[in-house]
Amino acid sequence: MPPTASNGDLNPVYEMMSTEGNTLRNISPTESIEPTIELLSGPVTYRAAIKNDNNLVHEAEYVASTASFNTQLWEGRWTIEHLTRHHLGLHEQNVCVVAPMCHWIRGSFNVCIPIEVQSPNACRKLLMRCAMPYKLGEAKNPGSIDEKMSCEVGTYAWIQDRCPDIRIPYLYGFGFSDHRQFTHAASRSWYIRVMHWARRQMRSLVANPNLLSSYTSHPSNHHLPTAYMLLEHVGSDTSQMLSNTFHQRRGDLDRRRRLFRGIARIILSLARIPQPRIGSFRFHNDSSITLTNRPLHCTMMILENDGTPRTIPTNETYSCTEPFVADMLAFHDRRFLSYPNAIYDDKDCRGEMAAKVMLRALAHRYIRQSERNGPFFLQLSDLHPSNIFVDDQWNVTCLIDLEWVCALPREMFAAPHWLTGRAIDGVRNGLSEFSAVHAEFLEIFEDEEKTVNAGNSASLTSSIRESWESGGVWFWHSIMSTNAMYPLFTHHIRPRFLSERLLFREEGLLSKFWSEDADKVVESKVQEHEQYKGELASLFNIS
Repeated sequence: MPPTASNGDLNPVYEMMSTEGNTLRNISPTESIEPTIELLSGPVTYRAAIKNDNNLVHEAEYVASTASFNTQLWEGRWTIEHLTRHHLGLHEQNVCVVAPMCHWIRGSFNVCIPIEVQSPNACRKLLMRCAMPYKLGEAKNPGSIDEKMSCEVGTYAWIQDRCPDIRIPYLYGFGFSDHRQFTHAASRSWYIRVMHWARRQMRSLVANPNLLSSYTSHPSNHHLPTAYMLLEHVGSDTSQMLSNTFHQRRGDLDRRRRLFRGIARIILSLARIPQPRIGSFRFHNDSSITLTNRPLHCTMMILENDGTPRTIPTNETYSCTEPFVADMLAFHDRRFLSYPNAIYDDKDCRGEMAAKVMLRALAHRYIRQSERNGPFFLQLSDLHPSNIFVDDQWNVTCLIDLEWVCALPREMFAAPHWLTGRAIDGVRNGLSEFSAVHAEFLEIFEDEEKTVNAGNSASLTSSIRESWESGGVWFWHSIMSTNAMYPLFTHHIRPRFLSERLLFREEGLLSKFWSEDADKVVESKVQEHEQYKGELASLFNIS
């Protein structure tokens, strides 16, 4: 997940599915002192819900949607078996076993279905990773699922070809929601492999800058109701998600240093090849990969799914940093206007508006004028402990979930904000601890950069250090966060210019520069919040 304020989980939900808790329920007084409902993330009381920045009325809908979606997939398990054989090039006699629903793994945007393939020579464990339409804004912006899938498989293919030192799950094949399907050439017949190899060779001879991936068009008569990927199952007795042990073992210096070294190597490998534009990779029907999609990051998808109007067209990329920053700030403006739970009262509203005004005024301080036109670098905009696999000693064994990799400005390189186990707005409560761990990470990163030739004239270590020392790291986190812009400005950016907090009157004056009709905006947002509280009360059966 992107940086979020602390009322959200530090990590996305990756948990085993069960037949219980898939429907909204009201807890009786004998079970709980106060009204409680069940969300995908677990039970929440009315008292906690009313203080939560998230739109819980919307999130409550996910429970029924998830139950319906899982049932639809389970009823189509024979299709899943057929597609598995199809992408592996197997015959009908090869046994494919789809795991029961209780063993499915739910993430923030996908449900992963374990599959065991039994053949005479071996037994393989795979995952069918199915995108959840109701978490990806498909109803509001048709095509969002396929945009996300196009970016993700484009990134997989690019890393396979250009960064083979980064261990990622093997991608056997995939399908889009519009029924386009592709399979890795290695699983196709010999003549298709030869023809595709010849295409790749011809492209390299004519120096075509666009990568031709190893995936070939491979339609079938079997289709799922969503986009999917058939992946290697990387979990094992010797490798597991970092999130399983992160909180218990993050104090172990040796393990932590091994983890930092593994993360540093991944960051440096991705940055080895500079990119000409800010954007994301896109997979095309001819199997080519181009950097022609908007920079699709996690925050953008979450907020669009929550109702924020689309600000950046899907085919928009940037050759300059300033327009990207301007569009991201405009995107947050639209989120503020469209989100029913964006503020609590008029004071909170004016504070949010004042912070947005000041961030626009200060943006130029955090953009390198010498590199405003690039080069740009591939970055993991959603790196978190649940998409890093490690062994028992915390050596990184695999990187999963690549849908939010983007080419971004150099200034955005940073140490992961979760290194001390806190959400982005909680770092201030342990800033001295985070500063020490940040220095530790930077030392290891610099050591790796000296060892590994990143292919860049300027040091990435110096970029991370400069951003930390200037406070730029908080600016970039604020525009990439779903809901932490105001606390990051208040606690990390504002103190660099003004030692005292802005008074309500001062925030009120600044807020007027956000919009010519600022007072009407405040009045409207307060009314929206009151309406939201009414809807929330109804959800909890509170009259």
